Amino acid sequence: MMIFGVRGTAFLLRAYVVAAFTIAAVFAPTTLSLVPILLLLLLYLYLWRWPVNAVITLLRDYFVYFAIATLLLPIVGHPVALLIALPVLVLINYDLEETAWLLAYRETEYARRPTSIYLSLSVIAILALTISLSLGSSSLLLASAVIISYLGILGIVVLRHLPLKPIAETQAQLRMVSGTRDQFDVRLTIKTRIGGLLFLESPYEWLKVNPNTLSLKATSSVIKVSLSPILSGPSIIKLKGQATDRWGLIRVNFELKPINLYVVPRARYAAWLVEKYLTNTKMGDLLLISNMAAIKPTYGLRSGIEYYGSRLYQPGDSLKNIDWKHSMKSNELVSKEFADFYGQPAIVLINLAVDNAEEADKLAYNIVVTAISLARENVPTALAVYDHKDVKVTTRALQPQQLVLQSFQVAREMITFINPVKYLNPPDIGRLRANLSRIRFAESKAAKVLDQLLQLEYNSLSNAAKLHPATKALREAFTKVDKKSNIIVISYRNHDAEALAFNTFSFNRKGNAVIAV
Repeated sequence: MMIFGVRGTAFLLRAYVVAAFTIAAVFAPTTLSLVPILLLLLLYLYLWRWPVNAVITLLRDYFVYFAIATLLLPIVGHPVALLIALPVLVLINYDLEETAWLLAYRETEYARRPTSIYLSLSVIAILALTISLSLGSSSLLLASAVIISYLGILGIVVLRHLPLKPIAETQAQLRMVSGTRDQFDVRLTIKTRIGGLLFLESPYEWLKVNPNTLSLKATSSVIKVSLSPILSGPSIIKLKGQATDRWGLIRVNFELKPINLYVVPRARYAAWLVEKYLTNTKMGDLLLISNMAAIKPTYGLRSGIEYYGSRLYQPGDSLKNIDWKHSMKSNELVSKEFADFYGQPAIVLINLAVDNAEEADKLAYNIVVTAISLARENVPTALAVYDHKDVKVTTRALQPQQLVLQSFQVAREMITFINPVKYLNPPDIGRLRANLSRIRFAESKAAKVLDQLLQLEYNSLSNAAKLHPATKALREAFTKVDKKSNIIVISYRNHDAEALAFNTFSFNRKGNAVIAV
């Protein structure tokens, strides 16, 4: 009912403006003044019927206030023209409240500052006052003085009732492992009754606030905060807050501190997992089982051979493995890949070279969690560890407890180095080989040149891979374990991107499943 009443009042006031323009046109003292008044009336009716936006509507009614006070002066005299224009201030007040909902968060270094709307209206009023003094128009002078007083009173009301921090937050104590994700509610208590909008912005990429715009009409609100903190995250989480009054005249900027966060490094959490695992197991309790039928599959019990992925068709692939649906979509032959995970032993290939502490923390966690997962499934597992210079460690197939201990020791030997080479995507060896196979049947000179270039690229990748520490580590590990072992790769693919891509292709062709963690 109240909304209907406000909108009904605005409708009546706009009809009142139309009536005022009509009177000004009918009783125009000269024929020359009739035409501009009629044009103003038609423009007003057009913008009333087809409004552009709330800002244009506000400026239209703001201009109408000055126009009525000026146009009716020759007809009704000095004070009456101003009195007829005064009801338009109620319409301007309504327009201000409608425009305030269009405001958005704007970065500023000031704790309190006027909005662009307030500045624009004030500048227009001061210009009108200056023009009235230069022209000697007492009616325009009084109208300008009234509107300046009106804006000044609104500004004083806002300054008194909109504090620098109009909301209070309840701080929560939160403990999280780095990289994990959590979500919780934060209750905000609103300390102002003037209404308006509240904007919240997160200064961190790993923290999101929903919703980030709230009304200040209620006494309290609840926001949802979802975060996934990084290792170097702050202990006191701050949010940027900004509030505007119900008329959109003044902004206040402040900070919220809703979370007192303690980030547990993944490496420390991994150490706790190792301690927990070793505490709950005794040496010799979990025997290294070589009977494949007795081992539970790492990826769950499935019947037959398990679908692993798809790749481009290569000469020698079985026709029954062609994925015809995907082949029709891509206009190329695509083969299905299958891997047998039934209790096969594994080699965990670990690259210890990282770029920074954040990567080192993630890598340590991945190494330990992978080792514990394999140990709990009783999968015979060997380690093949290298860095950007050489092979560090290779082992035989370890018992579960030995695997966890050895992996934990490896995770503490990370090496940080700056790699000048950046890889957007590793080379696709399968596509390269497929292109070589296709182009050999072409007889044109251009095709032969292209074949030489592709062969040169393939030989270059092959020779570089053979000399790389990743390949050496795998070669040493395979001398100590079953040749059909699965390969689990834990690497950030910095210096070893090309070598891993080539080895993945090579070992997949031999029947070894290569899994990236």
